[in-house]
Amino acid sequence: MRKIVLAFSLVCGICLPVKGGDSFSRIILHTNQPTEQVIDGFGAAQAGWADALFLFENREQVIDALFGPDGLRLNILRGEIFPHYSTVARKYNFDIQADISPAIVANASSLEKNELLRRGQLWLTTYTKRKYPETLLMFSAWSPPAWMKEGGELTPDHYATHGRLKPEHYQDFADYMAAFYKAFQSIGIDTYALSPSNEPGYPAPWNSCVWTFNEMGDFIHHYLLPTFHKEQVPAKIIFGENPAWSTVFDRLKMISSADFTNDLLKKHPDMKTDRLIAAGHGYVLPDSLPLPAELRQTPIIPFTEAEKRQMPVWVTEISDITPLDTSMEDGLYWATTFHKYLTDAHVSAIVWWAGAQPTTTNESLIVLDKATGKFTLTKRYDAFGNYTRYIPIGSRRIENETTGLPEEVNVTSFIKDNQYTVVVVNPTNKQIDCCLQLKEAGVNGILNSYTTTAEKRWEGSSITSGKEGYKLQLQPKSVTTYVGMMK
Repeated sequence: MRKIVLAFSLVCGICLPVKGGDSFSRIILHTNQPTEQVIDGFGAAQAGWADALFLFENREQVIDALFGPDGLRLNILRGEIFPHYSTVARKYNFDIQADISPAIVANASSLEKNELLRRGQLWLTTYTKRKYPETLLMFSAWSPPAWMKEGGELTPDHYATHGRLKPEHYQDFADYMAAFYKAFQSIGIDTYALSPSNEPGYPAPWNSCVWTFNEMGDFIHHYLLPTFHKEQVPAKIIFGENPAWSTVFDRLKMISSADFTNDLLKKHPDMKTDRLIAAGHGYVLPDSLPLPAELRQTPIIPFTEAEKRQMPVWVTEISDITPLDTSMEDGLYWATTFHKYLTDAHVSAIVWWAGAQPTTTNESLIVLDKATGKFTLTKRYDAFGNYTRYIPIGSRRIENETTGLPEEVNVTSFIKDNQYTVVVVNPTNKQIDCCLQLKEAGVNGILNSYTTTAEKRWEGSSITSGKEGYKLQLQPKSVTTYVGMMK
C-alpha cells in the first residue's frame, strides 16, 4: 500500500516560525509512501427502533436527514435478522409481503411489539434502498430462532434471550441466514453484509445468544461460508460486534471485540477471509458501575489478526446512554472519538446506534418528538457530518505528521484519486490561523472548507491559494473539513 502524508503550515497571516522556535507548524505530505485503510463508509442502525421511525409523522424527512444529499449522506443502514421469522422448525416467513401501508400506521396499537418492529424495518429498508440505492444494507442476528437454541422458548415479552445455538442446528441457522438474504433479494433488495450475532459475548435480556470465539469460528468456517457458496449468496459476513472494543470485563463475563476477533482468526488460520469483515462496538461502561475509571475505558486499538489478513474492520455500533446532550461539547467529544477510531484502530466504517429515536439519552443522532412530529439534530449529528458528508467512499486514509499544533487538535486526512480531504477538530478556546501547504504535489484551484461550531452546521467557504499555500482559520471549538484537489 502507498502512504501519503498531508502537509500544512499553520501560521498567522503568512507562514512564520512558531513562537520560540525555528520551524513552521506543519503537517507534511509525502506522496511516495504507502496509504492506510480504505474507507467503506458511514452509517446508522435503526434495529430496535424501526417501529418508532415507521410511526413517526415526518419519517421521510428524518431519512433524508440521515441519507440525503442535504443531510449526513450516510451509505450504511444496519438492521436486525429477527428470530421471529421462524417459530416452527425449518419453516420461515420473512414477512416481505407484510402490510406496511398508512392503515397499519394508523392502527399500530393493535400489533404486538415485535410484529411492529418487523413491519417497521421492512418499510424502512425498502424505502431507504429505493430512494438511496447506493446504501449498503447490513443485518445482524441478535438471536437465532428460539427452536434452534438451548431452552427453545420465548420469554413472556417474546424475546429469544440468552442460551446457545445447539450444534445440531448450526446448518439450520446457516440456511436461515441464506434464506433471509434471498427473501429480500426476491423483492429487488440486495444485502451487502450479514452478521450471525450481535454482541455474542453478552447474555442480554433482549434477543440474544451467547457464542464463544471457538463456536463462532466453527460456525462461520464450516457452515455459513459453505452455505453461502452453495446458495450463491454474495453477502459478506461480519463477526465480532461485542459491546467493548478492547477491554475484557471479567466481572461482567464479557469478552472484547478485539480479543474475540483475534482469537477466532488465530484458531482458524486456513479460513478464507476475503469476504469477512471484523467488527466491534465502541461502548464505554457507565460511571454507575462499581469499577475503577481505568477499567471502564476500552482503548481504541487495531485488530491485529484482521490487519495481518488485510481484512476491513468496522465499528458497527457506537453511542452512549448518558443524559441527552445536544451541545457542541458533545459534538467535539464524538468528533475526537471518530478521529481515534479512524487513526488508531484503522477502521473502514463507523455505524452509529441509533439513527433516530425518541430519547432522553445520547443514543441517537436525531431526537424524535412523537407528540409534535418535530425532530432535533444534535451536535454529534453535525460533527459526524464533517466526516460522513465529505470523505468519499473508497478513499484511503493518509498519515499526517504535525508540528506546532496544540496537542488537543486532531487532524485526519484522506485521499482518493487527486482529491484530498482533511478533518480538523479544534476543541480549544483559541482561533488558530494557519496555512495549508501541499508538498510533492501541486495545488489545483480553490480549497473548500465546511465548518461546524455551536452556531454553525457545515458552513461552507472557498479559499484561494497564495505563495505559501492556503491560509486557514481554525475557529475555536470547531470541526472543519477541507476538500481540495492536487495536480
